Amino acid sequence: MKMGAGVVTAEDIMASKILIVDDELTNVQLLEKVLQHEGYANFQSITDPRKAIPKYQSFQPDLVLLDLNMPEIDGFEIMEQLKEIEKESYLPVLVLTAQADLNTRLRALRMGARDYVNKPFDISEICSRIRNILEVRRLHNQIRKQNEILEEKVRERTAAMIAYHQQLMHVEKLSAVGKLAASIAHEINNPLLGVRNILEQIQDGTQLNEDLKSLADLAVRETTRVMDLATRLKQFYRPSTGKSVPLDMHQVFDDMMALAMKNFQSKKIKIVKKYADELPPVLGVEDQVKQVALNLLQNAEEAIHQENGTIHINTATDGKHVTVEIEDTGCGIEKEAIPKIFEPFYTTKSEVKGTGLGLSVSYGIVQKHGGTIECDSTPGQGTRFTLKFPVSQNGPVAGKNEKPG
Repeated sequence: MKMGAGVVTAEDIMASKILIVDDELTNVQLLEKVLQHEGYANFQSITDPRKAIPKYQSFQPDLVLLDLNMPEIDGFEIMEQLKEIEKESYLPVLVLTAQADLNTRLRALRMGARDYVNKPFDISEICSRIRNILEVRRLHNQIRKQNEILEEKVRERTAAMIAYHQQLMHVEKLSAVGKLAASIAHEINNPLLGVRNILEQIQDGTQLNEDLKSLADLAVRETTRVMDLATRLKQFYRPSTGKSVPLDMHQVFDDMMALAMKNFQSKKIKIVKKYADELPPVLGVEDQVKQVALNLLQNAEEAIHQENGTIHINTATDGKHVTVEIEDTGCGIEKEAIPKIFEPFYTTKSEVKGTGLGLSVSYGIVQKHGGTIECDSTPGQGTRFTLKFPVSQNGPVAGKNEKPG
Protein backbone atom coordinates (compact mmCIF):
# COMPACT_ATOMS: atom_id res chain seq x y z
CA MET A 1 0.00 0.00 0.00
CA LYS A 2 1.23 3.45 -0.87
CA MET A 3 0.10 6.84 0.43
CA GLY A 4 2.06 9.92 -0.62
CA ALA A 5 5.66 9.32 0.40
CA GLY A 6 4.69 6.48 2.85
CA VAL A 7 5.13 2.86 1.78
CA VAL A 8 4.23 -0.15 3.97
CA THR A 9 6.08 -3.29 2.93
CA ALA A 10 5.43 -6.92 3.84
CA GLU A 11 8.57 -6.79 6.00
CA ASP A 12 7.09 -3.83 7.92
CA ILE A 13 3.90 -5.80 8.58
CA MET A 14 5.75 -8.91 9.73
CA ALA A 15 7.92 -6.84 12.07
CA SER A 16 4.88 -5.39 13.85
CA LYS A 17 4.37 -6.05 17.55
CA ILE A 18 1.12 -7.75 18.52
CA LEU A 19 -0.33 -8.17 22.02
CA ILE A 20 -2.96 -10.88 22.70
CA VAL A 21 -5.29 -10.24 25.66
CA ASP A 22 -7.66 -13.14 26.35
CA ASP A 23 -8.49 -14.97 29.59
CA GLU A 24 -8.98 -18.29 27.74
CA LEU A 25 -5.63 -20.05 27.35
CA THR A 26 -6.89 -22.19 24.43
CA ASN A 27 -7.80 -19.01 22.50
CA VAL A 28 -4.40 -17.51 23.22
CA GLN A 29 -2.59 -20.64 22.03
CA LEU A 30 -4.66 -20.79 18.85
CA LEU A 31 -3.95 -17.13 18.05
CA GLU A 32 -0.23 -17.62 18.68
CA LYS A 33 -0.17 -20.54 16.23
CA VAL A 34 -2.02 -18.48 13.62
CA LEU A 35 0.36 -15.57 13.99
CA GLN A 36 3.41 -17.83 13.86
CA HIS A 37 2.11 -19.58 10.75
CA GLU A 38 1.54 -16.23 9.02
CA GLY A 39 5.14 -15.15 9.72
CA TYR A 40 4.67 -12.83 12.72
CA ALA A 41 7.46 -13.29 15.25
CA ASN A 42 7.11 -10.34 17.59
CA PHE A 43 4.04 -11.06 19.73
CA GLN A 44 3.24 -11.50 23.40
CA SER A 45 0.23 -12.84 25.28
CA ILE A 46 -1.45 -12.43 28.67
CA THR A 47 -4.46 -14.17 30.20
CA ASP A 48 -4.85 -11.84 33.18
CA PRO A 49 -6.71 -8.73 31.97
CA ARG A 50 -5.48 -6.75 34.99
CA LYS A 51 -1.97 -6.86 33.48
CA ALA A 52 -3.11 -5.62 30.07
CA ILE A 53 -2.36 -1.92 30.59
CA PRO A 54 1.12 -2.36 32.19
CA LYS A 55 2.00 -4.83 29.40
CA TYR A 56 0.74 -2.40 26.75
CA GLN A 57 2.88 0.40 28.18
CA SER A 58 6.04 -1.72 28.37
CA PHE A 59 5.60 -3.63 25.08
CA GLN A 60 4.06 -0.75 23.06
CA PRO A 61 2.39 -3.00 20.47
CA ASP A 62 1.21 -2.02 17.02
CA LEU A 63 -1.96 -4.08 17.49
CA VAL A 64 -3.97 -5.51 20.42
CA LEU A 65 -6.12 -8.61 19.87
CA LEU A 66 -8.60 -7.99 22.67
CA ASP A 67 -11.27 -10.27 24.08
CA LEU A 68 -14.31 -8.40 25.37
CA ASN A 69 -15.84 -10.84 27.87
CA MET A 70 -13.26 -11.26 30.67
CA PRO A 71 -13.48 -11.36 34.50
CA GLU A 72 -12.24 -8.57 36.78
CA ILE A 73 -11.76 -6.11 33.88
CA ASP A 74 -13.57 -6.53 30.57
CA GLY A 75 -12.41 -5.41 27.14
CA PHE A 76 -14.45 -2.20 27.24
CA GLU A 77 -12.68 -1.01 30.40
CA ILE A 78 -9.30 -1.83 28.87
CA MET A 79 -10.17 0.19 25.76
CA GLU A 80 -11.23 3.11 27.95
CA GLN A 81 -7.80 3.10 29.62
CA LEU A 82 -6.01 2.68 26.28
CA LYS A 83 -7.77 5.80 24.97
CA GLU A 84 -6.30 7.76 27.89
CA ILE A 85 -2.83 6.52 26.96
CA GLU A 86 -3.12 7.10 23.22
CA LYS A 87 -5.08 10.37 23.60
CA GLU A 88 -5.70 11.54 20.03
CA SER A 89 -3.54 8.87 18.47
CA TYR A 90 -4.63 5.75 16.61
CA LEU A 91 -6.10 3.09 18.96
CA PRO A 92 -4.77 -0.23 17.57
CA VAL A 93 -7.45 -2.68 18.81
CA LEU A 94 -9.05 -5.65 17.04
CA VAL A 95 -11.92 -6.92 19.20
CA LEU A 96 -12.53 -10.67 19.51
CA THR A 97 -16.02 -11.42 20.78
CA ALA A 98 -18.49 -14.26 21.03
CA GLN A 99 -21.24 -11.66 21.40
CA ALA A 100 -22.44 -11.18 17.85
CA ASP A 101 -25.25 -8.75 18.58
CA LEU A 102 -25.25 -5.37 16.85
CA ASN A 103 -25.19 -3.27 20.05
CA THR A 104 -22.00 -4.94 21.31
CA ARG A 105 -20.23 -4.45 17.98
CA LEU A 106 -21.32 -0.82 17.72
CA ARG A 107 -20.26 -0.09 21.29
CA ALA A 108 -16.79 -1.55 20.63
CA LEU A 109 -16.36 0.52 17.44
CA ARG A 110 -17.58 3.69 19.16
CA MET A 111 -15.01 3.18 21.90
CA GLY A 112 -12.22 3.16 19.35
CA ALA A 113 -11.82 -0.44 18.21
CA ARG A 114 -10.63 -0.55 14.59
CA ASP A 115 -12.48 -3.75 13.76
CA TYR A 116 -14.03 -6.85 15.29
CA VAL A 117 -14.08 -10.62 14.65
CA ASN A 118 -16.73 -12.97 15.95
CA LYS A 119 -15.77 -16.12 17.84
CA PRO A 120 -15.24 -18.77 16.75
CA PHE A 121 -13.26 -16.95 14.09
CA ASP A 122 -12.26 -17.91 10.59
CA ILE A 123 -8.45 -17.98 10.25
CA SER A 124 -8.32 -16.34 6.82
CA GLU A 125 -10.71 -13.61 7.99
CA ILE A 126 -8.77 -12.73 11.15
CA CYS A 127 -5.46 -12.74 9.23
CA SER A 128 -6.87 -10.29 6.66
CA ARG A 129 -8.25 -8.00 9.36
CA ILE A 130 -4.96 -8.10 11.30
CA ARG A 131 -3.03 -7.16 8.19
CA ASN A 132 -5.41 -4.31 7.28
CA ILE A 133 -5.21 -2.75 10.72
CA LEU A 134 -1.42 -3.04 10.80
CA GLU A 135 -1.13 -1.36 7.40
CA VAL A 136 -3.27 1.55 8.55
CA ARG A 137 -1.40 1.72 11.86
CA ARG A 138 1.96 1.89 10.07
CA LEU A 139 0.72 4.56 7.69
CA HIS A 140 -0.73 6.51 10.59
CA ASN A 141 2.67 6.43 12.33
CA GLN A 142 4.41 7.55 9.14
CA ILE A 143 2.00 10.46 8.73
CA ARG A 144 2.43 11.43 12.40
CA LYS A 145 6.23 11.45 12.02
CA GLN A 146 5.97 13.50 8.83
CA ASN A 147 3.74 15.96 10.65
CA GLU A 148 6.25 16.25 13.47
CA ILE A 149 9.04 16.92 10.94
CA LEU A 150 6.89 19.53 9.18
CA GLU A 151 6.00 21.19 12.48
CA GLU A 152 9.66 21.36 13.44
CA LYS A 153 10.50 22.90 10.06
CA VAL A 154 7.71 25.44 10.52
CA ARG A 155 9.11 26.33 13.96
CA GLU A 156 12.61 26.69 12.49
CA ARG A 157 11.37 28.83 9.59
CA THR A 158 9.29 30.97 11.93
CA ALA A 159 12.27 31.52 14.22
CA ALA A 160 14.44 32.37 11.20
CA MET A 161 11.86 34.85 9.91
CA ILE A 162 11.60 36.52 13.33
CA ALA A 163 15.40 36.77 13.52
CA TYR A 164 15.54 38.14 9.96
CA HIS A 165 12.85 40.71 10.78
CA GLN A 166 14.79 41.81 13.87
CA GLN A 167 17.93 42.08 11.76
CA LEU A 168 16.13 44.22 9.19
CA MET A 169 14.82 46.51 11.93
CA HIS A 170 18.32 46.88 13.34
CA VAL A 171 19.79 47.57 9.90
CA GLU A 172 17.16 50.25 9.33
CA LYS A 173 18.04 51.80 12.70
CA LEU A 174 21.75 51.76 11.81
CA SER A 175 20.95 53.31 8.43
CA ALA A 176 19.06 56.13 10.14
CA VAL A 177 21.96 56.68 12.55
CA GLY A 178 24.38 56.69 9.63
CA LYS A 179 22.39 59.32 7.75
CA LEU A 180 22.25 61.45 10.89
CA ALA A 181 26.02 61.07 11.41
CA ALA A 182 26.74 62.08 7.81
CA SER A 183 24.44 65.07 8.15
CA ILE A 184 26.11 66.18 11.39
CA ALA A 185 29.54 65.70 9.84
CA HIS A 186 28.52 67.95 6.94
CA GLU A 187 27.17 70.62 9.30
CA ILE A 188 30.36 70.54 11.41
CA ASN A 189 32.67 70.75 8.42
CA ASN A 190 31.37 74.10 7.11
CA PRO A 191 31.87 76.21 10.28
CA LEU A 192 35.19 74.48 10.98
CA LEU A 193 36.41 75.52 7.55
CA GLY A 194 35.57 79.12 8.43
CA VAL A 195 37.32 78.86 11.80
CA ARG A 196 40.45 77.45 10.18
CA ASN A 197 40.50 80.20 7.55
CA ILE A 198 40.27 82.86 10.27
CA LEU A 199 43.10 81.21 12.24
CA GLU A 200 45.28 81.07 9.13
CA GLN A 201 44.60 84.73 8.41
CA ILE A 202 45.55 85.60 11.99
CA GLN A 203 48.79 83.65 11.55
CA ASP A 204 49.59 85.42 8.31
CA GLY A 205 48.54 88.94 9.26
CA THR A 206 49.54 89.23 12.91
CA GLN A 207 52.86 89.29 14.72
CA LEU A 208 52.48 86.64 17.39
CA ASN A 209 54.94 85.75 20.11
CA GLU A 210 56.18 82.19 20.17
CA ASP A 211 53.62 80.97 22.71
CA LEU A 212 50.67 82.42 20.80
CA LYS A 213 52.12 81.19 17.51
CA SER A 214 52.37 77.65 18.92
CA LEU A 215 48.79 77.84 20.12
CA ALA A 216 47.59 79.14 16.74
CA ASP A 217 49.48 76.33 14.97
CA LEU A 218 47.92 73.79 17.33
CA ALA A 219 44.45 75.25 16.74
CA VAL A 220 44.89 74.99 12.96
CA ARG A 221 46.15 71.41 13.21
CA GLU A 222 43.30 70.36 15.51
CA THR A 223 40.72 72.06 13.32
CA THR A 224 42.15 70.27 10.28
CA ARG A 225 42.08 66.98 12.19
CA VAL A 226 38.41 67.38 13.12
CA MET A 227 37.57 68.31 9.53
CA ASP A 228 39.38 65.21 8.24
CA LEU A 229 37.51 63.09 10.77
CA ALA A 230 34.18 64.61 9.73
CA THR A 231 35.02 63.98 6.06
CA ARG A 232 35.85 60.31 6.77
CA LEU A 233 32.64 59.97 8.78
CA LYS A 234 30.58 61.47 5.96
CA GLN A 235 32.24 59.22 3.36
CA PHE A 236 31.75 56.11 5.49
CA TYR A 237 28.03 56.70 6.11
CA ARG A 238 27.06 58.00 2.69
CA PRO A 239 24.66 55.70 0.75
CA SER A 240 26.41 52.75 -0.88
CA THR A 241 26.86 52.86 -4.62
CA GLY A 242 27.19 49.08 -4.68
CA LYS A 243 29.94 49.54 -7.25
CA SER A 244 33.19 47.59 -6.89
CA VAL A 245 36.39 49.58 -7.30
CA PRO A 246 40.09 48.82 -6.67
CA LEU A 247 40.78 49.36 -2.96
CA ASP A 248 44.01 49.98 -1.10
CA MET A 249 43.58 47.89 2.07
CA HIS A 250 46.22 49.99 3.85
CA GLN A 251 44.13 53.10 3.24
CA VAL A 252 40.92 51.28 4.22
CA PHE A 253 42.30 50.36 7.64
CA ASP A 254 44.02 53.74 8.14
CA ASP A 255 40.70 55.51 7.51
CA MET A 256 38.81 53.27 9.93
CA MET A 257 41.53 53.57 12.57
CA ALA A 258 41.08 57.34 12.43
CA LEU A 259 37.39 56.86 13.30
CA ALA A 260 38.18 54.49 16.15
CA MET A 261 41.29 56.29 17.44
CA LYS A 262 39.50 58.06 20.30
CA ASN A 263 38.55 54.73 21.89
CA PHE A 264 42.08 53.38 21.36
CA GLN A 265 43.59 56.42 23.05
CA SER A 266 41.18 56.37 26.00
CA LYS A 267 42.27 52.80 26.81
CA LYS A 268 45.94 53.47 25.92
CA ILE A 269 45.85 50.79 23.25
CA LYS A 270 48.93 50.63 21.05
CA ILE A 271 48.40 50.05 17.32
CA VAL A 272 51.26 48.24 15.59
CA LYS A 273 51.03 48.17 11.79
CA LYS A 274 53.20 45.81 9.78
CA TYR A 275 52.24 46.54 6.21
CA ALA A 276 53.58 44.69 3.18
CA ASP A 277 56.08 46.61 1.02
CA GLU A 278 53.88 46.29 -2.04
CA LEU A 279 50.24 45.34 -1.63
CA PRO A 280 48.08 44.93 -4.74
CA PRO A 281 44.55 46.38 -4.59
CA VAL A 282 41.44 44.30 -3.98
CA LEU A 283 38.18 44.78 -5.87
CA GLY A 284 35.37 45.72 -3.54
CA VAL A 285 32.52 48.04 -2.60
CA GLU A 286 34.36 50.68 -0.59
CA ASP A 287 31.87 51.35 2.22
CA GLN A 288 31.19 47.62 2.69
CA VAL A 289 34.86 46.68 2.99
CA LYS A 290 35.40 49.63 5.34
CA GLN A 291 32.50 48.37 7.46
CA VAL A 292 34.29 45.02 7.85
CA ALA A 293 37.50 46.79 8.85
CA LEU A 294 35.71 49.01 11.38
CA ASN A 295 33.82 46.05 12.89
CA LEU A 296 37.03 44.09 13.41
CA LEU A 297 38.87 47.08 14.88
CA GLN A 298 36.00 47.78 17.27
CA ASN A 299 35.85 44.11 18.30
CA ALA A 300 39.57 44.15 19.00
CA GLU A 301 39.24 47.33 21.10
CA GLU A 302 36.27 45.97 23.06
CA ALA A 303 38.09 42.68 23.75
CA ILE A 304 40.89 44.58 25.54
CA HIS A 305 39.49 45.25 29.00
CA GLN A 306 42.70 46.56 30.58
CA GLU A 307 44.79 49.56 29.58
CA ASN A 308 48.01 49.28 27.57
CA GLY A 309 46.83 46.50 25.28
CA THR A 310 48.06 46.09 21.71
CA ILE A 311 46.37 45.61 18.35
CA HIS A 312 48.56 44.30 15.52
CA ILE A 313 47.55 44.85 11.90
CA ASN A 314 49.58 42.85 9.40
CA THR A 315 49.18 42.68 5.63
CA ALA A 316 50.65 40.29 3.07
CA THR A 317 50.05 38.96 -0.42
CA ASP A 318 50.83 35.82 -2.39
CA GLY A 319 50.05 37.55 -5.69
CA LYS A 320 46.56 36.10 -5.92
CA HIS A 321 45.14 37.19 -2.58
CA VAL A 322 45.60 39.99 -0.09
CA THR A 323 45.68 38.89 3.55
CA VAL A 324 44.98 41.18 6.50
CA GLU A 325 45.44 39.99 10.09
CA ILE A 326 43.93 41.90 13.03
CA GLU A 327 45.28 40.51 16.28
CA ASP A 328 44.56 41.81 19.78
CA THR A 329 45.84 41.05 23.25
CA GLY A 330 42.33 40.94 24.69
CA CYS A 331 40.29 38.42 26.64
CA GLY A 332 39.98 35.87 23.82
CA ILE A 333 37.05 33.67 22.82
CA GLU A 334 36.20 30.24 24.20
CA LYS A 335 36.87 27.41 21.74
CA GLU A 336 33.25 26.19 21.69
CA ALA A 337 32.01 29.72 20.89
CA ILE A 338 34.18 30.26 17.79
CA PRO A 339 31.91 28.27 15.38
CA LYS A 340 28.96 30.47 16.45
CA ILE A 341 30.49 33.96 16.29
CA PHE A 342 29.47 34.54 12.65
CA GLU A 343 25.82 33.62 13.34
CA PRO A 344 23.29 36.50 13.41
CA PHE A 345 22.60 37.87 16.91
CA TYR A 346 25.23 35.68 18.59
CA THR A 347 27.39 37.80 20.87
CA THR A 348 29.66 37.36 23.87
CA LYS A 349 29.22 41.05 24.76
CA SER A 350 26.65 42.63 27.02
CA GLU A 351 23.40 43.89 25.47
CA VAL A 352 24.64 47.45 25.92
CA LYS A 353 27.76 46.85 23.84
CA GLY A 354 26.74 44.35 21.21
CA THR A 355 23.81 43.25 19.05
CA GLY A 356 25.52 40.17 17.60
CA LEU A 357 25.25 41.49 14.03
CA GLY A 358 28.73 42.94 13.41
CA LEU A 359 30.56 39.70 12.63
CA SER A 360 27.54 38.19 10.87
CA VAL A 361 27.30 41.19 8.54
CA SER A 362 31.08 41.19 8.05
CA TYR A 363 31.04 37.50 7.16
CA GLY A 364 28.33 38.11 4.55
CA ILE A 365 30.24 41.04 3.03
CA VAL A 366 33.51 39.09 2.82
CA GLN A 367 31.75 36.07 1.27
CA LYS A 368 30.03 38.34 -1.26
CA HIS A 369 33.45 39.68 -2.27
CA GLY A 370 34.80 36.17 -2.86
CA GLY A 371 36.95 36.30 0.26
CA THR A 372 37.24 34.47 3.55
CA ILE A 373 37.28 35.47 7.21
CA GLU A 374 38.69 33.18 9.89
CA CYS A 375 39.10 33.43 13.64
CA ASP A 376 41.73 31.95 15.92
CA SER A 377 41.63 32.68 19.63
CA THR A 378 43.13 31.69 22.96
CA PRO A 379 41.11 32.62 26.06
CA GLY A 380 43.05 35.05 28.23
CA GLN A 381 45.64 35.79 25.52
CA GLY A 382 43.86 37.29 22.54
CA THR A 383 42.17 36.81 19.20
CA ARG A 384 43.30 36.96 15.59
CA PHE A 385 40.94 37.53 12.66
CA THR A 386 42.33 36.79 9.19
CA LEU A 387 40.78 38.40 6.13
CA LYS A 388 41.61 37.20 2.64
CA PHE A 389 40.42 38.97 -0.52
CA PRO A 390 41.14 38.19 -4.20
CA VAL A 391 43.58 40.60 -5.83
CA SER A 392 42.17 43.13 -8.28
CA GLN A 393 43.86 43.26 -11.69
CA ASN A 394 43.54 47.05 -11.81
CA GLY A 395 44.73 49.87 -9.61
CA PRO A 396 47.99 51.05 -8.03
CA VAL A 397 50.06 49.00 -5.62
CA ALA A 398 49.95 50.17 -1.99
CA GLY A 399 53.18 51.07 -0.24
CA LYS A 400 54.52 50.02 3.13
CA ASN A 401 53.74 51.64 6.47
CA GLU A 402 55.21 50.04 9.56
CA LYS A 403 54.82 52.76 12.17
CA PRO A 404 53.14 52.08 15.50
CA GLY A 405 49.82 53.93 15.86
